[in-house]
Amino acid sequence: MFFKVANDTISNARKTMYIAPKVGVEVDDYGNEIVLYGKPFTFGKVNYQPMTWKSLQSYMSVYGETKNDVVQCLIDYKDIGKIKDFDRAYLYGATPKGEEIYGQNANYEVKACRKQNTKVMVILEEIIKEEI
Repeated sequence: MFFKVANDTISNARKTMYIAPKVGVEVDDYGNEIVLYGKPFTFGKVNYQPMTWKSLQSYMSVYGETKNDVVQCLIDYKDIGKIKDFDRAYLYGATPKGEEIYGQNANYEVKACRKQNTKVMVILEEIIKEEI
C-alpha cells in the first residue's frame, strides 16, 4: 500500500526548476522598496526535497521560526553563481509561463547557497501569497 503524498521522494526526484534572478531594488513614490527580478531561465532537472527535522531545526536557529515549507537541493560546483541568495524559484510544477512581471509565479525564494564538500547546497523557503 502506497501513500498518496504530493511531496514524496520519488515524484520529486529530478524535477524541472526555473530561476528568476534578483536584479535590484527600486523605490516607489511612497518610499516602498520593490524587488526587481530578471527573466526566468530553466536551471535544469533538480532533486529538491523537504528538509529533515534535524536540518529544519538548524535552519530555524539561523533564520528564525517559520511555518512555510523549506526545501533543499544539491547542485554542481560548475553551476555556482547561477543561483544566488534572494533569487526566486519555481518548484513543484510552477512555471514562469504567462506571468506579466518576472518572478510573479515563483513559489519559493532562495535563502542560502552553501558550499559543501563536492556540491553546493541550496536552501529555498516557500513564498506565501495572499489572495486579494
